[in-house]
Amino acid sequence: MRKKDRHQMITQLLNDHDIKKQEDFVALLNQKGVEVTQATISRDIKEMKLVKVPAQNGGYRYSMPRKADENINEKLSDLLKEAIIQVDQMEKFVHLKTYPGNASAVANLLERQFSNELFAILDDDDSVLMIMRTEAYANKIQQDITIRIQRN
Repeated sequence: MRKKDRHQMITQLLNDHDIKKQEDFVALLNQKGVEVTQATISRDIKEMKLVKVPAQNGGYRYSMPRKADENINEKLSDLLKEAIIQVDQMEKFVHLKTYPGNASAVANLLERQFSNELFAILDDDDSVLMIMRTEAYANKIQQDITIRIQRN
């Protein structure tokens, strides 16, 4: 199946289901006869810039990104509280350890929230590396994230 067709199927699945984990995408696509791996879904999530938003029945689900950056700050705070395990900083670098499958969504929101301070952001399945433009920005962002995850 072509990537474009798979992305359309993923969009339809998002409309029809509350998908909370990458494995849910794999299972639903396999049910429809589309063989995919979790790694493929992870790449698709990045390419489609999917974000995690609060689900009606608790937890977070994947969603298409909104065109406007409405409530980015609130979404970021909520996701950081749920997804972050550890925050660490070294000079211009801020490293975030996340629960598996959350790093891409976290990186997407961080990039939108801190685009002026960021030089680059890298993520994989369970970690995010933020490279800031200055060490002062790294200090500020690390403190901001730490405060957000400590709030109840």
